[in-house]
Amino acid sequence: MEDRRDLGPLRLLAGAPGAGKTTLLPHLLRAADGLVVMDMDELLEDGALLGIPIAEPAAAPVWPAYDRLWGRVVTMVRRAGHPVLLLCPIPDADELAPGARWDGPVRWALLDCPDEERLRRLRERGAPAEWIGGAVADAAQGRALIPTVFDSVAGEPRAELAARVLAWARA
Repeated sequence: MEDRRDLGPLRLLAGAPGAGKTTLLPHLLRAADGLVVMDMDELLEDGALLGIPIAEPAAAPVWPAYDRLWGRVVTMVRRAGHPVLLLCPIPDADELAPGARWDGPVRWALLDCPDEERLRRLRERGAPAEWIGGAVADAAQGRALIPTVFDSVAGEPRAELAARVLAWARA
């Protein structure tokens, strides 16, 4: 077993579909200045990994394996002492307990938007109604679990939101 005492800090920015994680990512990357920023969707090509659909509700049985893959990727970066900001989906309550899923120094925040805005964004993407309903439920779960919230409201410059998230991640 590897020594995990020197893991770099991990900050997890969770968000339900439509919260604005993918839109925020380039702004975070531009201003990261040494912070390793990753989005769990980055490994996917058209919603699939190695041809296996991941980014759809029907793929739920595959999600635990995908999460373990990301756990390994993040640990490889952190064991070099690098701080990581990972954009991820809404966790289950049991994932928030210290040491439950992630080792070492970990903090969670939520990227959120009003449900009306989420609905608009997801409809613009052509998401099916049942998928949109799941995203709204995920957002409600995130609000119940994660007290640190960054609102991704329409009209706010993404660079300003990125600066606030990065200040939190570095604190």
